[in-house]
Amino acid sequence: MKYPKVVLTADRTLMSPYRGISLASFFGCAPALDPNRSHDSIWYKILGNQVTPKLLFDFICNPIANSNGLADFAPYGLRKLEAALLRDGYSREDVVVAHPDHIDKFIGPQTEFVGTYEMDPLGMGPVTMTFTYGRKQMSYAEFYNRDPSSN
Repeated sequence: MKYPKVVLTADRTLMSPYRGISLASFFGCAPALDPNRSHDSIWYKILGNQVTPKLLFDFICNPIANSNGLADFAPYGLRKLEAALLRDGYSREDVVVAHPDHIDKFIGPQTEFVGTYEMDPLGMGPVTMTFTYGRKQMSYAEFYNRDPSSN
């Protein structure tokens, strides 16, 4: 199998139509985990370390459609980078925009680089800092930018 030279993607919080809900894209700034939550609290007994239940987040932040692992839709900046690479000499077979759940299908021996489009990977943007009480909690944007195998 021939692997593309360039694999582009974004984390799940940026690759969702958010069910068409206006302003729901801010949900990526929502707190996901509270590592400091007391194990004696009622909230810990109900949710563990979760703040905004992952089940709720995953419902609202529904994944984009894909065609054999290729993202049907992607953030504008990512598509602009793809277009620039195609314009400047890479072939269509050399550049892919992979769905974040299928990126492993595209990375192989011929892959020269992998680019990820991110907005707030460390959860330090103003909205995220507000929602997470100054990073006392972990946002979903940071959660989905950490170890993908834990998602």
